[in-house]
Amino acid sequence: MVYIIIHIVILLILVYVFYIGIKIAIYVRRIANKNDKAPIFIPPDPKKVIRSRFNATLFEAAITCLENEVEKDYALKSIIEKLPIFLKADSWSFLITPPDDEWRFLFWSKNLDFLPLEEVAKEIQISGEHIKRVFNTKKILFIKDTKKSTLWNQKHSLSKSWLGIPIMVKNEIIGVLNVDWFREVKISKFEKELINYFLEDIDRVLKTIFSLNELFLGSDLDILTQVYNRKALEKYISQHKSDSSKKAVIFLDFDNFKQINDNFGHTVGDQALKLLTKRIQNSIKSDDLIFRYGGDEFVIIINEIRENNSIDIIIQRIKSTVKTPITIKDTLIISSISLGYCLVPEEAPDIEKAIEIADKRMYLEKNKKGVL
Repeated sequence: MVYIIIHIVILLILVYVFYIGIKIAIYVRRIANKNDKAPIFIPPDPKKVIRSRFNATLFEAAITCLENEVEKDYALKSIIEKLPIFLKADSWSFLITPPDDEWRFLFWSKNLDFLPLEEVAKEIQISGEHIKRVFNTKKILFIKDTKKSTLWNQKHSLSKSWLGIPIMVKNEIIGVLNVDWFREVKISKFEKELINYFLEDIDRVLKTIFSLNELFLGSDLDILTQVYNRKALEKYISQHKSDSSKKAVIFLDFDNFKQINDNFGHTVGDQALKLLTKRIQNSIKSDDLIFRYGGDEFVIIINEIRENNSIDIIIQRIKSTVKTPITIKDTLIISSISLGYCLVPEEAPDIEKAIEIADKRMYLEKNKKGVL
């Protein structure tokens, strides 16, 4: 009797599972593309299941970034860090590898904070054959034992096994994702196939989120500081050639900013520049405009200047807000600025001429202080 009950229960379970399976398959077939439809009763391909879930995770991260209007570097980090997490890596880092500029680490796992990463990046650019192989071939490279590899000559590495992954956007390599294990590991053929699938998905998601950022945030914004860029300034100049309203043009340059990059690294320098730019933005009116002219140089256009002494008040406010120390990653940074200004139309007939005059006055102030 007991056996009969057990068999009935098992039969009911099988019928229920079979019914639910058919029901799910019907709905899945409605969602899927016609070309991708598979017969209902064939088990799904494990690679497709894993890739589908990874793809969904990437787009979840992308949507979150768009909803919160995060900056592109954070969006990039949120997306590509999914891969080392999937691979259960002990550490990871992302190295930007521009062909005509210095290589540098953009972000990394917390357990690499103790390394002199700026020095490591310079070392890799000169003699890092493992990264150069990835960069030149645009293919993943796995080194099972770094001590036995002729491509490996890093001084500051704890890696026993290493995987280099080219990160591509629009068929151009923007950097190499370093995935490190502090023990020797194996990567199966199945995992290598999955990684290549993931790279296709990452490329597609990065193209999507970056193009959407351009759509929502505008191509006239500077990627790092999110203020207007030089292209936007040129557009503004051409559109306001006949504008006779009173304005003040400020040309601003950070003092000795190169030393911040040299002493603390470009990552800290970038963070400092973002924070200081935000402070300047908060010290002017919402209808005033700030443009990143290039590097650590900025142009500010103050609208509706009514009294000559009002520009002096604005300048003192900007200088004061920049002088306040900031802390980034336990690093105390004290900055200052040199600037010059020009009034339109009193001292210059248009914005373009005012920028030229303000730039010269800024350099005079910088020379008086004896700073770079």
